[in-house]
Amino acid sequence: MKTNIDLKKISFLINPQKDTVAIKAYYEWILTEVGEKMPLWSIQLFHQQWPSDLQNFDEVWVMGGDGTFNYFVNKYPDCSIPIGLFQGGTGNDFYWKIFGKISKTEHLNHILNGHIENLDAGQVNQMIFLNGVGIGIEGDVLKSMQAIRFIGGALGYYLAAIPQLFKFKSYEISFERAGQQISKKVFLCMVFNSSRAGGGFHFFPMASIQDGALNMMLCNPIAIIKRLFYMPLIQKGKHVNYSFLEFSTIQSTRIQCNRALSAQVDGEVLESNTFDFKILPAKFKYIVPNYSH
Repeated sequence: MKTNIDLKKISFLINPQKDTVAIKAYYEWILTEVGEKMPLWSIQLFHQQWPSDLQNFDEVWVMGGDGTFNYFVNKYPDCSIPIGLFQGGTGNDFYWKIFGKISKTEHLNHILNGHIENLDAGQVNQMIFLNGVGIGIEGDVLKSMQAIRFIGGALGYYLAAIPQLFKFKSYEISFERAGQQISKKVFLCMVFNSSRAGGGFHFFPMASIQDGALNMMLCNPIAIIKRLFYMPLIQKGKHVNYSFLEFSTIQSTRIQCNRALSAQVDGEVLESNTFDFKILPAKFKYIVPNYSH
């Protein structure tokens, strides 16, 4: 375990759009706790403009949700110092994958303990992602969520998704797998690095962020009533054995669609008719719990 004898310089990045009264109280509590427990550590807070690079820091702490973390990895794609994630958004799915549901005090203790592991990321076209990418309806849901983003979490996702379940039309894709070109019509195509998205929808409950692979799910066209029926089951991760869903693991693939579509990429929108995916194994160093001690 690191001690306060070790001088450490930390860059603490806050999403300025999430700098609410509650978030300010949270990071001020963190600064106070660290000041008491690690008095020789130096924390530089950035909550308006982030630094151009991180080369003068030993660690970087990032407070926000999945969109903030996505912005961070794309702004600093070559970050080689340990990253500490702090929950502070409407969707906190990647944070959950690392820490689960724990108290703020327990989480901070993990951060101070400084156990580091390398975790995977994915890339689609020129964007890095941590959770995953949903092509088609996921992108349309995200665009319609903008008006209700203040609700956040699974409830906000439900309110945005239900209208799209009625009106979204299936599309055709083609891609290569195991040297074979495959073409098929789908209602949904998702490629994920992690397990969750949408503030708690367990699309890939089997996913690992340390296996050097991406997880792909294809959903055959299904009737509207079935879309509504299966949505709560997907949220709970109880959908993996249904015959209309096809799961596989990939290192890379190019998915070509028969029309331009919106894709959801960690809470950001990407529009294209071609999506090039690849795994970025052990891409970033994270401060994670160490339950072996």
